[in-house]
Amino acid sequence: MSTITFNRIDAKGPGASGLNPALHDPADVILEGAKAPHALNAFSDATNMLSAGVWQCDAGTLKLADLPIHEVCVLIEGEVVITSDDGRSDRYAAGDAFILHKGFSGTWHMPVATKKYSIVYCG
Repeated sequence: MSTITFNRIDAKGPGASGLNPALHDPADVILEGAKAPHALNAFSDATNMLSAGVWQCDAGTLKLADLPIHEVCVLIEGEVVITSDDGRSDRYAAGDAFILHKGFSGTWHMPVATKKYSIVYCG
């Protein structure tokens, strides 16, 4: 008989204690603001190919180049404007879900502080 396990990803951190200070991905370039990212890694599989958690940051803009992962994002708070290098742009607000595909290049603009659930696949 297999055991099914589960756990809650608490957007306020474990026991509502807050998220830990984090670093931006080394490939991300800060263009403006975005000085205080915080995160919680709630799950990583044994191969570190799949992870899930929460990420938050103050307002600002990041330049992403040739994103090395696929990422599913669900905004909890704030908003994000994603603009690809070819000029395609879309705005997402709290409650919206979207996918950043591996290879994406463009900007991630947060006009206000933003928090998201994140599922990352490194394959």
